[in-house]
Amino acid sequence: MAHLTNLKKNNIDNIIKNYNILNYVNYTPIYDGVQNSNYIINTNKKKYILTIFEDKYVIKNIKFFLNLMLFCNKYNFSCPLPLMDRNANFINFISHKPSCLFSFIEGKSFSNFTNGQIKNVGIHLAKLHLITSDFEQKIKTRFNNHFYNNAIKIHKAYFLKHNSELTNIFNYILNDYKNLEKINLPKAIIHGDLFPDNVLFNNKNEVTGFLDFYFSDINYLISDIAIVIISWCFYFNKNKKYELDYNKVNILLNNYNNFRKISSKELDSLIILCKIYCMRFMFTRLIAKDNNYIKKNIFTKNPDEYLEKLLYFNNNIDLGMNLNYA
Repeated sequence: MAHLTNLKKNNIDNIIKNYNILNYVNYTPIYDGVQNSNYIINTNKKKYILTIFEDKYVIKNIKFFLNLMLFCNKYNFSCPLPLMDRNANFINFISHKPSCLFSFIEGKSFSNFTNGQIKNVGIHLAKLHLITSDFEQKIKTRFNNHFYNNAIKIHKAYFLKHNSELTNIFNYILNDYKNLEKINLPKAIIHGDLFPDNVLFNNKNEVTGFLDFYFSDINYLISDIAIVIISWCFYFNKNKKYELDYNKVNILLNNYNNFRKISSKELDSLIILCKIYCMRFMFTRLIAKDNNYIKKNIFTKNPDEYLEKLLYFNNNIDLGMNLNYA
């Protein structure tokens, strides 16, 4: 999420009119992110989320993402629900950019997580995968070999500054990732961006909803597990270095496995996927830093975090998985 397009009075007036919003109070921008512009629309009784789409890939595939969220809501999975206006349209335009109004999900995200929260993320992620496995619409991933090779080329100076062997490490990882095609891992629509700020909890540590499905694509289901591992299951050790919390990894896997069985070949691929997604998030953060946005209107994140985590996985041959999930 981000705040890149400013709303004007006539924009708000049109939104109130088009969506028959009653008892409007005000709106507030959301600054957490770099992808699209988001606002909370406040009324006396309820809230809505207004999203103005800035990302060209998302704009091109907007109907896919809206249909995915509608599909998930149809099967009682809690995520933002796209709302129709009085003309039965899901999409309108603000400053020539597509915009949508969504339901507001109560809850809050956390930066430090309890084992109970990790447990519930595993459960809800498995339920999401069972639902999306029946979603028949298709979409291509934006993170293909061209994306990775182009990012390596563009940011070569950054990588050389940190570690002269990084380019070789990247190429080995990309080769291992390509070889996963040979083992027929289960695929379906994944969330693709299940960071802690995209999961909301109530005060009982129960998940109230998953947010931001705009990186969803058809991919290995175990990829979402890898994303949760690299973004939820690390901590700083006494030397101020990233270290994996193996207990959290097993809690995540065990509770996911209770609803959707994880195969042994998926487990075997997990380290490769952790590495490739460390690369992806490092690269997308580097790209975001290069974007010519007004810095006060976005929340940029440090790419070094995922460089350090990538090197951690490169130096550790297993994830401390001590249960038989297959």
